[in-house]
Amino acid sequence: MKKVIVFFILILSIFLYYFFNTSYRLSLEAKAYYEFKEYSKAKKLAEQAYKLNKYNTMAFTVLTQSKIAETWQNFIKESNEYLFNIESISNKEVITEADKTKIKMMLEIIIGEFNNLPKSKLLDEDLKQKAKKNYMEAINLYNGIFKNRN
Repeated sequence: MKKVIVFFILILSIFLYYFFNTSYRLSLEAKAYYEFKEYSKAKKLAEQAYKLNKYNTMAFTVLTQSKIAETWQNFIKESNEYLFNIESISNKEVITEADKTKIKMMLEIIIGEFNNLPKSKLLDEDLKQKAKKNYMEAINLYNGIFKNRN
């Protein structure tokens, strides 16, 4: 019985410490937003938590991972836009040399940006899959259109 009471007091103390310590409370909130894939909100909260306590490793980790995840999210958004633009150009009746140059530049940007994305073992697999799908589509289009022209 005495061990149960000690254990309960210990758990309660830890809970109260995190609840009343603003830095740790913010980092827990940031972690929750990160898990729900709200990376910009997670980053903002983690930045606040880290500013309050530079030794808060959870805040630092969530901040770092949120920045990386945002970079991957931005790549996916931009590559989707480029691929949409490429499809729009390719649906034109007449494709000019300028159009071909635009397509080539957009594909090269997608390929180059993917290769420069920051790596992280903690990154959400869904982000990695979406980014890789766009990258592979760009590679296949580039090889199909420009491979023999270089």
